[in-house]
Amino acid sequence: MLGTYLSTSRYDELLQHGRTVSTPLLHFDEEVVTQSYNRAPFLIGHDLTAHPMFSLTSLFALCRRMPVESILYRMGAIPGNADLDTSYDRYRAGLTLDSVLDGFEEHQAYICINNPERDPAYAPLIEGLMGEVASRTHALDPGITWFSTYVFISTRDAVTPYHMDREMNYLLQLQGKKTVYLWDPMDETVMSSREKDHLLAHVGGRPPYSEAIEPLATEWNLTPGLGVHHPFIAPHRVHTGSELSVSLALTFRTRHSDMATDAHRLNARLRGLGLHPRAVGRSEVVDRAKCHVARLGQRVHRGFDALAHRGIDQTA
Repeated sequence: MLGTYLSTSRYDELLQHGRTVSTPLLHFDEEVVTQSYNRAPFLIGHDLTAHPMFSLTSLFALCRRMPVESILYRMGAIPGNADLDTSYDRYRAGLTLDSVLDGFEEHQAYICINNPERDPAYAPLIEGLMGEVASRTHALDPGITWFSTYVFISTRDAVTPYHMDREMNYLLQLQGKKTVYLWDPMDETVMSSREKDHLLAHVGGRPPYSEAIEPLATEWNLTPGLGVHHPFIAPHRVHTGSELSVSLALTFRTRHSDMATDAHRLNARLRGLGLHPRAVGRSEVVDRAKCHVARLGQRVHRGFDALAHRGIDQTA
């Protein structure tokens, strides 16, 4: 998995930084966070719009020095119900990264920079932002275990197709305008318990879009200086306006979302045996038990794999 895993000590360092930073770059309404974090979308503010590291010149230079596999690109204008995971190959239209960077507007292109925090110049800034996130969510959801960030650069009228991620997210608008449509992941008419189990167990593809759920979306209009919180695995679709758009996504997982993920994974296994397990989220006691069983099974599986490899080594 892309991204950075955090030890407890490293999380504590980021948390301490977020609590003591003198001039925060992210601005949260504490009451709104307490009421809505990981339950419903909400807006936050930020002071990143004029930051030199998010100018187009700096970001294109970052694209040129990052590993080639870290930069995804395609045409910007694609169907909103396209499959996200195949869209970069399907809608690349023969473009190369150099051609995209040299003729970005001409090609009406879309770029996703994966994990800019791996670049030494960007790491301190992004880790600082994650520390600020930790400081605002720790009381509600302690222990960020993993994070991954993405910069999205798009020309006019670009679309990020309907999809859902396997984490939480703060999407921050830096340049241009963006409309984000978000759906409630707990609404069974949007995404069934079976679909959530399979999503988090990586069984099959992501649940597809259906026109029937379109009226159930909430609409969030982002301008520079605003961001929107995506709850855990919340489905979403994103449209840019008629001008250049740059945004930064801060995605992360916590101990609690890891527990839920493992409970979903066990549910997916039980469904594969023809059983009908209780939906995750209805009982924290049951979810914790499922998490422990899933993790025990994972340790046993790794143990058998180690023994098998040892046996191969001894007979070689």
